Amino acid sequence: MTSYSLRIFLVAAISISFASLGSARPEVLEDLSGFDRPVATVFAPDGKALFVVNRSRGEVGARRGAGSITKMSVNADLQFKVASRRFVVGLTAPSDIDFLPVELEGVAPKGSLILVSGTPLIESEDGRMEKNASDDLIGFTLFDPLTGKTLAKADFSPEADLRFNGEHPLISPNSMSFDRSGNLYIADTGIGGNLFRNRLKAQPVIYRISVSGMQQMFSGESPSRVDVMKISSIPGDISYHPQEDAVYFLANHLQGASRGSVFKVSSRNFTEVMKIETVVRELTSLASMIISPNGRTLIASAKGELLIPRNRKSARLVRFKPEMTYSTPGKFDYLPLSGGDYILAMPEETGDAGAGKGQRVRITRLDSRN
Repeated sequence: MTSYSLRIFLVAAISISFASLGSARPEVLEDLSGFDRPVATVFAPDGKALFVVNRSRGEVGARRGAGSITKMSVNADLQFKVASRRFVVGLTAPSDIDFLPVELEGVAPKGSLILVSGTPLIESEDGRMEKNASDDLIGFTLFDPLTGKTLAKADFSPEADLRFNGEHPLISPNSMSFDRSGNLYIADTGIGGNLFRNRLKAQPVIYRISVSGMQQMFSGESPSRVDVMKISSIPGDISYHPQEDAVYFLANHLQGASRGSVFKVSSRNFTEVMKIETVVRELTSLASMIISPNGRTLIASAKGELLIPRNRKSARLVRFKPEMTYSTPGKFDYLPLSGGDYILAMPEETGDAGAGKGQRVRITRLDSRN
């Protein structure tokens, strides 16, 4: 998801007229097809490109080296065209993508693409789960958004040399977000720790990496300024709320009937578990979330509904014209427009027609009331 500082630029820069976009009720504008398990999207800071993360996985796990990033161009009339279907290739289990909101001196300029990827849940060529996932990168990669060239990597897998604060590896990271100071928040589900040579106990956790810490890790050093918040539920997505200076994260409780909740913690109280507040709880299983341009929490449920919390115990359904739900929604992004309306790019990982056909990104329009 695009970082806070880049969001400010987007709101100021995009001045597309809404006169031609139809009624005020949320609606589907277009379905973009031809993806391979799309799981995340991000709009470029100038609004002229959309990047889509293709995870590419089989029946039991991610396919090694088969993941990719697709780059779409976006013009002033909101027409989406493929700029490069395989803009970046050779990825294993890519999960989330964003734009670097600060310069990392000697490493990468502000506005570089940052990708988090990796998992121990790898499918072998014969369709079985790999018994040892110790040799794959689990961490971060920086790319040039114009050429797709790799700028730097930081591997935090249990077998690599890098550690957060010298002790914490990454196991199965799935989402990230930047705050207004440029700090990076990364959620790790901890799933699959038993598949490494040295088995690790599952521990869901959210890390906060300072700008100096990112400078260190992309220079080959273990970052020293990392805050660690251990949580009790599996984190599904995280998003920074600039108006509140707080980190929001959704979590699903897997014991018994699957239930999803959204929590928040202010940046000044990060790591203090007792300061975590409930935004909404006991919803259906949840997939992803963003903070909308008007500061509302916008949630995609696992069964494809788009929800906005009313209070701590309920949420209202965003109704589209005609009625629809998403198919296996992933991590989505928005493009703000003049007048307070905005466009959503929602990746849908599954589809009826198979990989590269029924798996799409659905472009929808929401008005300023949502």
